Amino acid sequence: MIAFARKVDTMIDPLRTFADKVLAPLLDLTIRLFMANIFFKSGWLKFQNLLNNDWGSTVYLFQEIHPVPGIPADIAAIAGTTGELVLPVLLALGFFARVGAAGMIIMTLVFQFLVPPEYGIANPLHYYWMLLLGVICIRGAGALSLDYLLRRWLHEKEIAP
Repeated sequence: MIAFARKVDTMIDPLRTFADKVLAPLLDLTIRLFMANIFFKSGWLKFQNLLNNDWGSTVYLFQEIHPVPGIPADIAAIAGTTGELVLPVLLALGFFARVGAAGMIIMTLVFQFLVPPEYGIANPLHYYWMLLLGVICIRGAGALSLDYLLRRWLHEKEIAP
């Protein structure tokens, strides 16, 4: 029985290697780009309001539609818009991706739990977002990222005489 299990394990080893070397980095990249797209689009719409001299509508969102408890609407609008523009870029590039993902988890937690329920922005989809972002926080950005390249470069410099 053990010999059979070893034989099966040996047979599926190339599949495991393929999954680790090719599929896992592609999955990490897909998660990063998927989540970055969601947040960046939201931030870009708010930034467009600023460019169109309609920043008041963004502040209104944080004042009346989804106020953040304890933070003035104008500050929340700036912080939220900045976070929605900067953190997704970090995540998409895989540059300080864990920081980007953690910041986006915090933003999602605010949407889901701190904004009063009567504003209706709590959404079961946010749990899915937090799960995907948690994968990046725990595992890192993966092999198709600037974090990976930077770390590899730093370790090469450490070894070189």
